[in-house]
Amino acid sequence: MILPAGKGISVEYARGENAGMPWIVRAYEKKFLFRKLISSDWFLDPDQARRFAETLAADLSTGASFDEIRGRKPGWTLHRPPR
Repeated sequence: MILPAGKGISVEYARGENAGMPWIVRAYEKKFLFRKLISSDWFLDPDQARRFAETLAADLSTGASFDEIRGRKPGWTLHRPPR
């Protein structure tokens, strides 16, 4: 699914081609005839991917810079199991 984020920017989230693949959220900037990848985040849950894509599109549409987007924490983090 593709979400517009204004100013030639789009956020796309989709599942990998094979079964069991993660959900991938990517942000692109349109440059003339090409698309430039701004960020890429992976998720195991489709709801997390959708919520993150909507948040990312909202942040980009309100004027967040590409440096802020690239410098943020990843969409998900791994936590060690409790001992």
